[in-house]
Amino acid sequence: MARFPVSLVETSSQGIVVFVSENNFSVADSAGKIIASTSESQANSNDVTKISGPSDVSSNPSDTTIRAASFSRDGRLFAICTADKGIMIYDTKTWAVQRQLKTEKRTNAICFDPQGTFLVTADKFGDSYRIPTMSEGPTEMLLGHVSILCSLGFSYGSPTYVLSCDRDEKLRVSRYPNAYNIEAFGLGHREFVTSVATAEFAPTVAVTGSGDGTVRLWRIATGELLQTIELAEYLRVYYENGKALCGENTFHDRSAATERYGVLRVRAVEALGAFVVAVERIPALLVLPMAEDSGFGRPMVVDLEAVPTDVAALGDRVIVSFVPRADQGALVTAIKRDGEAFGVDGELARALTENVVTREAESVPEVQSIFVWGNKMFLERPQEENEDEDAE
Repeated sequence: MARFPVSLVETSSQGIVVFVSENNFSVADSAGKIIASTSESQANSNDVTKISGPSDVSSNPSDTTIRAASFSRDGRLFAICTADKGIMIYDTKTWAVQRQLKTEKRTNAICFDPQGTFLVTADKFGDSYRIPTMSEGPTEMLLGHVSILCSLGFSYGSPTYVLSCDRDEKLRVSRYPNAYNIEAFGLGHREFVTSVATAEFAPTVAVTGSGDGTVRLWRIATGELLQTIELAEYLRVYYENGKALCGENTFHDRSAATERYGVLRVRAVEALGAFVVAVERIPALLVLPMAEDSGFGRPMVVDLEAVPTDVAALGDRVIVSFVPRADQGALVTAIKRDGEAFGVDGELARALTENVVTREAESVPEVQSIFVWGNKMFLERPQEENEDEDAE
């Protein structure tokens, strides 16, 4: 039997990692051992804590797919948002639900502010709100775009900026908490911006990935574009050798949504002083070390056994989830640096392969392309999905 993929991976500064699949998530320690889970089958073990998940509290459990997840910077809190507009905030010491609520609109992305005092949300109508994490206080409007919000992040250091990315190719930099004070815009992407990442080791810059097949480095305070990485320059070989799940024109003609590739996720790897990029349809990671505050060093390509669905940093290791292949292959793996190259962390990868289990399926479920929701022309989108979005 095939299995559903792990769709999201989130890691904590406290050395734990969460794997999300459908409406469940499981928590593993730094050795790959499952210590808590919302899944009944995973929690049957005596040493696995049963967590109250979205399907346990929703009146419509079939509509509780987890759309986004996030840890607070200190690792004390964890939050998820679901397809039925639910928000759940957990205390990671006990994995008890600390706060639960419904939002007015369906949320696309979530992120804790630097202190963990508020959870910041972003929705399909371009609005961002902040929710108190420690009390039942009211939800506050933070900022608004005129386009779907795709990703959120916060800067390091002072002053604090909130970074928001949208479907209209923009990175917006706003003062926090007074986000009506817009500090800068990062303009240059040619498609929707899927992901933004900041890092403590490079506090003055941000990195974004996009459906235009580029990764861009920005100076946060001014919106200055410092560097552009064209993915085709480094990943073209995967098209040429047939390993990419893309059409023949992927790197040459980006006019058809079904032939495109784009950035799924950009993450900072603090222990390595680098950013790691996962790309849709291509079985590889691109590692971008920071040479200095204003530029990347030499990019490094890391081969993967399958196409990734997400990536996250766990100390000096990189955790990757995959699109599963029939009834074979791992759902997740761990990568570590070995000298000037990257390779599989055998011990951790074996533990994750053994312990991370998802629901069985008759065949490998199709993973929805980012171009289904990201393209402004709504290419590939079923009519009923567009109507549903208008009603949200």
